[in-house]
Amino acid sequence: MNRYGQSLTYGPLTAPQLFTGDIRSYSLRDAVTSQDLDDPSGDITAAAYHSRKAALSFESEITSGSTDFLDLSTGGAIAVSTLPDGAIVLATSVVEKWTLLQRKTGSVSGTWYPDIVQADPVMAGTALDAFTPDQSALGIVLPAAKVIYSTYGMTHASGILHELTLTQTLQIAEDKPSPDGKILGAATHGYKRTINLLLLATGALPAVKSVLVLTGAPGHAADYRITAAEQKFERLQGKMYSIDAEWIPPFTA
Repeated sequence: MNRYGQSLTYGPLTAPQLFTGDIRSYSLRDAVTSQDLDDPSGDITAAAYHSRKAALSFESEITSGSTDFLDLSTGGAIAVSTLPDGAIVLATSVVEKWTLLQRKTGSVSGTWYPDIVQADPVMAGTALDAFTPDQSALGIVLPAAKVIYSTYGMTHASGILHELTLTQTLQIAEDKPSPDGKILGAATHGYKRTINLLLLATGALPAVKSVLVLTGAPGHAADYRITAAEQKFERLQGKMYSIDAEWIPPFTA
């Protein structure tokens, strides 16, 4: 791409890459908590700005190089190239999304704590291969083996897969701010994976509490328990199923 005219930063190519892929967007929103301090008459006499932190968001399209996707089960800290050395960004959500006739996407959400500095934090793993499922037999994307396209390669007995969202989450417990209003520590806990499945109905609706069975899905989509199963009817549309399921470490087969 060549751009002409004004001298400005254009597109996301120079933004930090949190995993390999074709970047779509990146944002970092730095903010403080604003606390109004009033007098006996209720008028604001001062404001305290404390508990500074920044919300991070990143999204990329999956490519054949996306074998370094984040595994939050091993830790929540991630490195961001534009932040100072020792900066702590704690990832709280990592999402893989397959959609009918669209490229697969991956996204990361997290929080940067500017006042937390640690030389060797427990880092999130980068061992997950997001270039899944196997689509070597898909003949409509040429050249092959470059991207993951549509929901091809995954099946469910109850219908035709239109959309699959697989999410890893961590909770954050922040320390109380210090007397000068800084967050100096935080703990991640409560690792969980969830799946939302959208199917064009061709079979029976799965039962809640049953095990979700997806053929061809990546290994970290196994052993989930269905928590909600919904039937949807709309005018001029086929009957659809929306299924929610979750996985916690004790469910490991």
